[in-house]
Amino acid sequence: MQHDDTLMAMEFAGLSVYETWMHYCNVGGGIDYFEFDAYLHGVLGLDAEDADVVSQAVNELIDDVLPAEESRGKRAPYSWTGCPVPAPADRGDDGPVHAPSMSPGIPLPPGAPLELLDEILGSSVLNPSVAGGWA
Repeated sequence: MQHDDTLMAMEFAGLSVYETWMHYCNVGGGIDYFEFDAYLHGVLGLDAEDADVVSQAVNELIDDVLPAEESRGKRAPYSWTGCPVPAPADRGDDGPVHAPSMSPGIPLPPGAPLELLDEILGSSVLNPSVAGGWA
């Protein structure tokens, strides 16, 4: 699951939950520290956008603290990389509680398909002057 792999990447790089949460807030994340910690430990579920902001923050910090050759394969996954999320029935409980998305949009993470950039530029996420409006 995405949160498990993200936490393992943090532990491999020696990142604390607090410093990672601080960076997450700096890149546009909108959940508080306790929700962030709960997500990493599988208690709270996030939607794909918020989970990807967490992964982005972790991967940026990994890039800062580890040489490239050491960080290969030790990175937080993104939602579109195919990490399977078991259905609540497979977990043996009701599954994690899902928090609402708090951020208005997320930066394009490294490795995102170019089609995603086209979608963002053509959407209402950006103000009309950037997206080609204001005729």
